Amino acid sequence: MRGLRVVALAALTAVSVAAAAPVPPDEVVKTTTERLQKEIGAREKEFKADPTKLYAFVDEVVVPKFDTKYIAQLILARHWKQASDDQRKRFQAAFKDMLVHSYANALVEYHTQVTAEWQPLRMAPDATDVTVNSRLLREGKPPLPIGFAMRLKDGEWKVYDIVIENLSLVTSFRGQINSEIKRTSLDALIQRLESGQKLEPETQKKG
Repeated sequence: MRGLRVVALAALTAVSVAAAAPVPPDEVVKTTTERLQKEIGAREKEFKADPTKLYAFVDEVVVPKFDTKYIAQLILARHWKQASDDQRKRFQAAFKDMLVHSYANALVEYHTQVTAEWQPLRMAPDATDVTVNSRLLREGKPPLPIGFAMRLKDGEWKVYDIVIENLSLVTSFRGQINSEIKRTSLDALIQRLESGQKLEPETQKKG
């Protein structure tokens, strides 16, 4: 009887550990992308007629998969340490909204013209930081390599950077934002973002 209890306990422990295992990083990105494409395809007219519904949907589906606080910290760099808690929260929220709006608009505009092709994931069993690689297949254009840099946080894989053709989105925005802060101030930058104005990463501005 004691042996049966031990076996049962071991089985329950194994089940609980398996249930607690995080969703693999490539699956996080794949399933999120598939859900976006499916929903936008079905609700394209609705989203184009009312962008606020589109932004709310993308915010609900995409944002939880991103480590927005860490992204804000990486982009502000040394300015993060100098910023107050209120400035950090406001920048994080405003920058997130800017990205969501830009990303959502691009999704609706081009969702029928691109297809994601996922590369096999190479990850050590104890890895806490990986890159999920893919290629964006576009009609009449060469494939566009895109990497999603992800880290394990609180038992979940979160995206903290996107690398397009070897260009880091975080690094590119960091240069633009640092220039803005030097020219004006962190508060002025935050107010600009909160007003709905957009920033472009330096590499994009250069073409």
